[in-house]
Amino acid sequence: MMSKIIKYVMTAIVGLSLVLINAPAFAADVTGKTSTQTLPTQTDTQTAPLPSKTRTAPLPSNVQETREYQQVDKPPVQKLDIPDWDLAGELRNVDRLFKTKGGMFNKHKVFNGLRFKLALMNKGKLKGSKDIPFKVTVLNVTNNTVIKQENHSIKRQTIRNDMWTLTDEWIFVVFGLGQTTAPSLGDVKLIVDIDPRNTFGEEQRHRGNNRCEAHW
Repeated sequence: MMSKIIKYVMTAIVGLSLVLINAPAFAADVTGKTSTQTLPTQTDTQTAPLPSKTRTAPLPSNVQETREYQQVDKPPVQKLDIPDWDLAGELRNVDRLFKTKGGMFNKHKVFNGLRFKLALMNKGKLKGSKDIPFKVTVLNVTNNTVIKQENHSIKRQTIRNDMWTLTDEWIFVVFGLGQTTAPSLGDVKLIVDIDPRNTFGEEQRHRGNNRCEAHW
C-alpha cells in the first residue's frame, strides 16, 4: 500500500516537472509569433466614392408670392409731356425767280430771287386756323453777311397735328446776285424762322424745328 502511494507521488512530481520545463518554450513561441506578425494597413489615398446627388426634387412654385411680387413696387404710369404748340416747318418747292432785261434785240433773263412754299405742322396737341408769322433771311455763306431779311405773315393758315399742310400761295424773296451780294447762288443760304417772336408760347426746348433752311 505504501509503495503505491510513493509511486503516485513520483508520477505527479515527474509530470509537474515536464509542465514547468515546457511552459517557457510555449510562452516564447507565442511571443515570437505575435511580435513578428503585423496587420496590413490601408493607404491614406484610397477613399470611398461619395454617392451621386444628380437627382434633385423641383422646388414647389408659389403662385401667390409671384403674383404679389409683380404687383408691388411698380412705378405709376406717366403721361406723355406733349405741349399745346410745337410748330415745325419745312421748305417746299424752292425755285428761282428771273426778270427780263434789255431792249427788243438784247432781251435776257436775270436772276431776281427765290420763291417757295412752307409746309407747316403742329407737333403739339392743338390744331386750327392761325396766323403764322415768319422771318426770311438770305445769307451769303462765304462771309456770313445778310443779303436780305424780311418779316412775313400767313393769314388763317390751317395747322394740323397729324400731317403737314402746305401754304396756298407762293412766298417770294427778291434779291440779286453780284459783287455786293453773292457771286452765285451756290454762295447763298435761305433761312426761314417760323414765329420768331414766339407768339404761340412754345417752350424753348421745342423751338429747334421752327427753323428751316435751303442751301445750293
